[in-house]
Amino acid sequence: MPQDTKRINGPEFTRSYRIHCKANAPKPFDERLQEALGKDGKRKDGRRLQESRKYYAKIGVVSTAKGSAYVELGNTKVIVSVFDPREIPKQNKFCELGELFCDLKFSPFAPAVRKTHQTDARERSMTAALTSALNPSVCRHLFPNLQIDVFANVLEDDGSALAVAITAAGLALGDACVPMFDIVTAATAGVLGDRVVMDPTAEEEALCLAGHTEENHGLVMLAKLPTLDQVPEIWQYGFVDVELLWDTCKQLNAACGDLVPVVQHLLVSKVKTHLQELELESDEEEEAEQDKEEGAAEASTQGSGEDR
Repeated sequence: MPQDTKRINGPEFTRSYRIHCKANAPKPFDERLQEALGKDGKRKDGRRLQESRKYYAKIGVVSTAKGSAYVELGNTKVIVSVFDPREIPKQNKFCELGELFCDLKFSPFAPAVRKTHQTDARERSMTAALTSALNPSVCRHLFPNLQIDVFANVLEDDGSALAVAITAAGLALGDACVPMFDIVTAATAGVLGDRVVMDPTAEEEALCLAGHTEENHGLVMLAKLPTLDQVPEIWQYGFVDVELLWDTCKQLNAACGDLVPVVQHLLVSKVKTHLQELELESDEEEEAEQDKEEGAAEASTQGSGEDR
């Protein structure tokens, strides 16, 4: 390729010279583990191992989309947009069930290390998990041969990004008035030895993924349809034995149930707001009709008086 002379050409990935200083030398695993989890069973932010961070959620944040949602879990921030159904591109055969096209991407500034704009293996894996979690919840038989686009963007990643994206996508589908069998909630847990860390931060996720190979270590994400009491997706990364995985899924199941009132409150408040807007519009229309009738009656009385 010809060299671009209009900009300074440098390597795509660089390392700061500060990492070679003794003060910034990488710490051993045991020291990082002690700093993150502590001796008294509390983490850096004061939470215990079974405690989750608080959610902040809002729907209808993207005006150009049919439905949208913005969810924060601590410092993890995700925004999801849902667009109207459209014909499936490059589809020659008739499809009785509609499709969901999901795309999950991280902003270049979301992770600690700035990433390129190209899709990597982590984003592809999370996109597949997002699609698997949403497919059973949507009434796809109601829009045959059509496709609904769901775009999730991670603005900041501080752990549990996939679970937040699934919860936000369920809210965005509800905001878009897409027919659904049930709402979707999700939660993440980190496994490190015999400890289960609920809602891990990015630092805790790195510790769980870099655990000793002879011990249980990794991440487990569980999505749930609470009303139907079904689990559409379990996403695991690392090594976890069956017994510990079962106990972790039980804790994640309870954590997903705790999110149900939050999601229901948002959707119900949206319906109430929409009904109030419809009532105001109907009242305004009735007042306008009454004004027209009164104006027509006054005009008719004035016309009859002039005839006399």
